[in-house]
Amino acid sequence: MDPGKQPPELKARRLRPFVTCFLMGFTSGAPLAVVLTLLQAWLSDGGVSLAMIGLLSMTGLPYSLKFLWSPWLDYLAPFGRRRHSWLALSQTALFASLWALSWANPQDFRVVLLLALAVSVASATQDIAVDAYRREDLADDEVTVGSAMYIWGYRLGMTAISGGLLALAEPLGWSNVFKLAAFLILLGPITLTFSPEPKVAPQKPATLAESVARPLADFFSRKSPWLILGFVFFYRFGEQFVSSINTAFFLSVGYTKLEIGLVVKAFGLASTLGGVSLAGYLMRRWGLVSCLWLFGWLQIFNCACLTALWALPPQVDYLAVLISLDHLSVGGGSAVFVAYLTSQTSLSHSATQYALLSSLMALPRSLLSTPSGFLAESLGWPIFYGLGALFALPGLYLLKLLIAKGRAPLLTPEA
Repeated sequence: MDPGKQPPELKARRLRPFVTCFLMGFTSGAPLAVVLTLLQAWLSDGGVSLAMIGLLSMTGLPYSLKFLWSPWLDYLAPFGRRRHSWLALSQTALFASLWALSWANPQDFRVVLLLALAVSVASATQDIAVDAYRREDLADDEVTVGSAMYIWGYRLGMTAISGGLLALAEPLGWSNVFKLAAFLILLGPITLTFSPEPKVAPQKPATLAESVARPLADFFSRKSPWLILGFVFFYRFGEQFVSSINTAFFLSVGYTKLEIGLVVKAFGLASTLGGVSLAGYLMRRWGLVSCLWLFGWLQIFNCACLTALWALPPQVDYLAVLISLDHLSVGGGSAVFVAYLTSQTSLSHSATQYALLSSLMALPRSLLSTPSGFLAESLGWPIFYGLGALFALPGLYLLKLLIAKGRAPLLTPEA
């Protein structure tokens, strides 16, 4: 049946998976913004050094290591329903960790670090369950729209935390801000009430060892698997390296938390969502490979924009224009790269394979960006962002190798 001629009741039924993708994306993006933005600003207010704030990047390691426990989510079902079990457990842990942060003291850095790590572990586990649920819940002809809705929700969740709640830090206080972040996570359990367990799912592995071996054997049986993994690791390295400490940069060049929250994040939200929409359009018209090139080079352009912001006087107009360009690129790059990751996973092993690839994607942000605070402090901001531009180049070189070896993504422009 032509999708445009579907009965209204069928169209209504098909809306539910997209709403689920959007809301699950929201609750996946919100915890990451707590670690990347709220904690930076909170610790800066508390007088914690820039070098120590940079160490918070270590709390992102669970996002890079989640493939280690992703097979458990296929093998075990604590409440008899695999996806709902792990979603409910991870969302409960997220709520508890964020609520505990509302009572913490920024000067007690060890406690803050442990609680931030708890948020990251729970959030990474939720991501595994959400990615698997999305792949199993969507029909083949719904994957593209569902993925776009997930990215929209993800970015809105990040903005609600890093923009809205950051702007509320001064009038409400940090304790209430972390409590509000915890309540936003309750959207997750609410979503589960109208999102059924997928009826058709891959067969449950007979043993835990089988749940690990089958997806890995399938992936590494392909041509040039290590080249694919290298590209996934390096493609967004430049962007992730500099974004790990952008909030501290904005504060250091003279912008207030209110300006960052209301102006930067407001413009950033519109630009990010615009970038997602632009990437969706360009992928249909140009194909995925061309879009990977475009948004890969834009990482270098973003670093130049941020260096210009350091040289200009702190005026809101400059901030709005430059950060809008940055977020347009980041939003589009996220959409393109999610499409690439999806193209590299097998439907029958999507949970473990997607966890493996998305873990590698997050590794630069969580591990190699750990010394970012020390580098910015010792080298200065212009050289720091120059390094970010250099770190974007290996991914482009690996993309060239993938194309030369015939491992380019299969998605092609529409006729």
